[in-house]
Amino acid sequence: MSGVAGKFIHSRSVRLASALCVPLLLIAGATPASAGTSVKADGDHQHAVLRGAVAAPKAVPGKPLPKVSGTVAVRPSLPLLPAPRGLTGPTRTSTALLVPPKLQLRALIVGVDAADWGVATWKQTVDRVGAAYDVLYSKTAPLTAADLVGVDGVGKYNAILLTSSSLLYDAGGGSFVSGLDATEWNTLWAYERDFAVRQAVLYTSYGAWPEDYCLTASSEVSVGDTPLSATLPAAGQALFDDLKTTAVVKIQQSYVYKTRIAAGCAASSILQSGADILGVQTTSTDGRERAALTFTSNQYLMQSNLLAYGLFRWASRGMYLGDQKHYLQVDIDDWFNSADHYTLPNGTIVTDPPYQVSGHDAYNLRQRMNNLRSWFPLANGFTFSLAYNGADADLTAVSGCSPNGGIETLTATSRCLRTYFRWLNHTYTHPELNFTTYAESAAEITQNRTLATTFSMSQPNTVLKTGEYSGLGVYNPDPNDDVNPPTDYGLGASNLNFLQAARDNGVQYVHGNMSFASHVPSCFNCGIDHPLEPSIMIVPDWPTNIAYHTTTPDEQTHFYNGFYGPNGRFPFFPVDQTYAQMKDYETNVALSHVATGSIYTHTFHIANVKDYGGGETLVTDWAHMVMQKYSALYKVPLLCLDWATLATNVKNRTRHMAVKAAGAKAVYDPSTGTIEVSSPTAGPLIVTGASAAGYTTYGAERTSTLTMAAGGTTTVIASPRS
Repeated sequence: MSGVAGKFIHSRSVRLASALCVPLLLIAGATPASAGTSVKADGDHQHAVLRGAVAAPKAVPGKPLPKVSGTVAVRPSLPLLPAPRGLTGPTRTSTALLVPPKLQLRALIVGVDAADWGVATWKQTVDRVGAAYDVLYSKTAPLTAADLVGVDGVGKYNAILLTSSSLLYDAGGGSFVSGLDATEWNTLWAYERDFAVRQAVLYTSYGAWPEDYCLTASSEVSVGDTPLSATLPAAGQALFDDLKTTAVVKIQQSYVYKTRIAAGCAASSILQSGADILGVQTTSTDGRERAALTFTSNQYLMQSNLLAYGLFRWASRGMYLGDQKHYLQVDIDDWFNSADHYTLPNGTIVTDPPYQVSGHDAYNLRQRMNNLRSWFPLANGFTFSLAYNGADADLTAVSGCSPNGGIETLTATSRCLRTYFRWLNHTYTHPELNFTTYAESAAEITQNRTLATTFSMSQPNTVLKTGEYSGLGVYNPDPNDDVNPPTDYGLGASNLNFLQAARDNGVQYVHGNMSFASHVPSCFNCGIDHPLEPSIMIVPDWPTNIAYHTTTPDEQTHFYNGFYGPNGRFPFFPVDQTYAQMKDYETNVALSHVATGSIYTHTFHIANVKDYGGGETLVTDWAHMVMQKYSALYKVPLLCLDWATLATNVKNRTRHMAVKAAGAKAVYDPSTGTIEVSSPTAGPLIVTGASAAGYTTYGAERTSTLTMAAGGTTTVIASPRS
């Protein structure tokens, strides 16, 4: 649930429709919700305080790199690595390679120690992808040839990711030393050279230590919250080809080296601010390919979301386990239901009469959705998912659109528009399912399905969204407390009756909420196999701070400042915000979800679809700005999945991570143009840069989901990037 929630009150007319509905459903064979212990219906329960993030966390801005004179001499003929295939005798040089060596699809992150900001940034980048990687802390761990090449001569890594170009740390007394000594640097460089492995660096500066990146000094600056704007020159457009060619990367909370490319050097700018170079792609004198940025970042910054993945993708030549795409899904909860109304001037919550959606609001929502698709072609598949409560629908209403209709025309208009939206089972009467019986829980599921069948509304039987995310171990111990947030008792405190009823009625996925710690999966874009009922997976939603009971910009702004203004309940801002400012913050949070590749949906409520003037609504205002910001940065599609597909993708990612953790391995053979994939355990394994049967294309990437047998091996065509 987004924002703050309170009681839902059903109007008398809607209750009458519900009363008419139950006998008809019983004829269809459904079990009445009143069977057994009395179910706590929607009109008698409180909504909990569920809040979204106001802004991304902040990390301490990075510092300038220590200045070290000199350079590390490159030893191109240092005999550290095994003789490549096709050679005999001790000689091994890059020019003598007759057969290109094989490479495992795995990245090596090299940092100073666990406190190195670049380690967290790189790890989060590859974790979001679901890629395989290792971390080497150079301050304490030596680097040898055996760390890079297996006894079979296969390279262990197809991408080298450095946190900085020098890996310097304070050894005490103002003395700075590198985590790698000269021999270790040459070991790494020899591997990159002889195995044609690229190196990506999050942070470098001008200078020649340990090696020259073709950069000379222009100036240095510390950047705070006021951003430094950067753009993509031609080489940057090619490297970051998921980004729009006109994208503006706003660099914040960073120490920035503004540099220039040295004359006569084999280098190209990949990011710049005016004439200053902030990113470089260069080839070393011994043929190694490198790309580096000249400013600090951290895992919370949008600049990292935009650039770190592109660097990883370039370094790996687009071949890695896992995948990354961009999604925007929006659920609108409580369709056919009624809601409290947050009113002005004092923020009084009105429950009688409650807020209800009109036929006009429903029709307008379809129109605005179509407009968004037209205005933002990257999001041309965007479709709202309506989580419905069938008890409040009018079964006497026949299908017919009322573009200017009142609340009494909602059901007829919804039936008329049923194929334009996606529908989700949100339970029949929207009760709390924390302590319901098996029969009550089953009835809530099956009666709502019967309603959908009656109305010819297609909804996935495998997916269920409970009212308040109830039944899953998060609830307020005082059922009459509608002020304080619920208590997270953990999934072990879920209602077993509900879980068994859901299982027996074919439910495989139940919505959770990222506000609840127990609902947050252990891996990115994963779900949670419920510990009490493993056949059911919890798939969480993102909350927002667009409150469930606000219908206009003024109401939403008043509510928002009451929470986050200087005198609010959870003060965050030094001054009250305007609607435009609030919308900017909320959509920045959403954009960060989208940019990271999060597949989870964002939750809104029926009050947010009210046409407050000129066809505008709170939910479409939000969606419009998210799409606008996305479209200014990216040129790859903004995907919107139906819930059955979304849930299946989450399950595949969850199983992929387990298969990867169990030792699955993918090895690229450039001589045959294939990738050999093996796994000791069974399950799906996602491989990008592989063209197996049924592969999907997103931007320039081809991604295959392989079904691995335990101990099995499969070979697929590789699709490396240049």
